[in-house]
Amino acid sequence: MNKDPQLAIVIINWNKAQEVLHCVYTISSWTELKAEIIVIDNGSSPEEAALLLNSKFRFQLIINERNRGYAGGNNIGISKALDEGFSYIMLLNSDATISEHCSRRLFECISQSPELGVVGPLLDEGGRNYAGGRNIGIHSMTRIRYNPQMSNSELINVDYVPGSVLLARREAFEKAGLLDEDFFFSGEIADFCKRVQLRGLKCAVFTGCRASHAPDADSTMRDTLYSYYTLRNRFLFIRRHFRYSTLFWSMRWVVEGIEQIMIALLKGNRARARALWLGLRDGVLGKYGDRNAQFIS
Repeated sequence: MNKDPQLAIVIINWNKAQEVLHCVYTISSWTELKAEIIVIDNGSSPEEAALLLNSKFRFQLIINERNRGYAGGNNIGISKALDEGFSYIMLLNSDATISEHCSRRLFECISQSPELGVVGPLLDEGGRNYAGGRNIGIHSMTRIRYNPQMSNSELINVDYVPGSVLLARREAFEKAGLLDEDFFFSGEIADFCKRVQLRGLKCAVFTGCRASHAPDADSTMRDTLYSYYTLRNRFLFIRRHFRYSTLFWSMRWVVEGIEQIMIALLKGNRARARALWLGLRDGVLGKYGDRNAQFIS
């Protein structure tokens, strides 16, 4: 098996140092698949950064003075891995868990399939298995619930591979470029996978193994930041990839956004309604990038 580290694993920390160190500990215990671990601290508190700096585990640590978002943080790690000559790069969320066995199977799958630019495993979220996602400019519910009868092959072509656990060959980044930092958070992987496919490489989910993902259940974050960026970035994705139908699909999300705002208000969730309104406004006006300041009281 792979004794020389052709694989780099990029993990972002944003005030979740204990989670990150657990990931590092797990990967460090692998015996067959060797990987270089690159941790990006994305403007966390000094206490969080100190936990990483003082860790006994071996990994490369890069500390950002500010939060550069999911796209910007990962880009630093991706660029580092590319500069150091790694052939394959895995993006791994700190709230995701992947075994050495699953990582090895993904590595074998992509290394033996030159047409494959990006691959990911099935994702188990609370007992529900998902197989990638659909076009975020068209679909409200983009994640694909896995059914064993979906395909006769272990590889299922998808519009995007979730960034929770994603393995890409360096050629994908060389052809399509890095993640688009205008997205900041949410949608950047869908955009990246779209660009990879436009350049002749496939994006697929390998059903021969699964990883687990336990997303943050913080309702405040999901009601505000998550709701804001998810809606706003639909407009950005459409501007990037719907050249001849930008207005049509933008209006579709204007209507959807208004409906979601009304539902939030009827439920008494004013924080979510405000976040959705801001996302709708900024999406229409083309205000992208880091907009977290709107949620700091």
